Amino acid sequence: MTTTTKQQRGYLMPIGGAEDRVEHRTILAQFVKQAGGSKAHIKVIPSASAFSHELGPEYVRIFKELGAGSAEFADIQERPQANDPECVALFNDATGIFFSGGDQLKLVALLGGTPLLETMKVRFAAGAAVAGTSAGASALSEHMISFGRSGPSPSMRMVAMGRGLGFTDKCVLDQHFRERDRIGRLVSAVTQNPEMLGVGIDEDTAFIIAPDDTCEVIGRGSVSIVDGGHINYTDMYDVTRYNEFSVFGVRMHFLTREHAFDLKTRTPIAPKRHKVMP
Repeated sequence: MTTTTKQQRGYLMPIGGAEDRVEHRTILAQFVKQAGGSKAHIKVIPSASAFSHELGPEYVRIFKELGAGSAEFADIQERPQANDPECVALFNDATGIFFSGGDQLKLVALLGGTPLLETMKVRFAAGAAVAGTSAGASALSEHMISFGRSGPSPSMRMVAMGRGLGFTDKCVLDQHFRERDRIGRLVSAVTQNPEMLGVGIDEDTAFIIAPDDTCEVIGRGSVSIVDGGHINYTDMYDVTRYNEFSVFGVRMHFLTREHAFDLKTRTPIAPKRHKVMP
């Protein structure tokens, strides 16, 4: 009698932007480790950036310096590239996929519904690590913050939502969080659909989502969790445009490094009671 073991998907690593690329490079080193270290085959997608021709080679150099077996970039700037079988084939051996910052709308417009994105998801399901920084982090989720305004209080028309790349449906992701005062727009997004869990990630900070949907914070900042599951009142649909609205029952958690969170149970976890990363 034979038994089969279900293949675990890879680690998902949204990064809040402005990660250290010069000194300790803790976050990027952790991504290389999750991608396989000396056996890693990392593919960099700098397409969201207006400076993709500079960012692509820079990340390739960094990942090689951090011990990756191989690293290369694919600068997708037109949708036909993401439909090209030769381009898609470059990702067949990927053990790590990294999305740079820039514009998440541009990234999703280029990749959404293409064979290249489908191949990335197949690799992720087979165990490849997937990371995104800044706009690349926002794009990782199924429901994506397309754009929005800064500010401490939620208000009408503060945030526009769209469909992301779909690597997780457990949360909506925001980045440069405290640095750009984005708490209002994340609460606004969650109030629009309280089923969503909001995750705001500070700069040089990562929220590492393990295959079992437990998560751990690494880096120098913090992660803010907005849980709308207990919202019992809001007047957001009564206020006029751009005005602030009220909302009752929002739960928030603030996690610093080594603290964890269970996306399935929506529960924060203190240090030394979990082990998310290998």
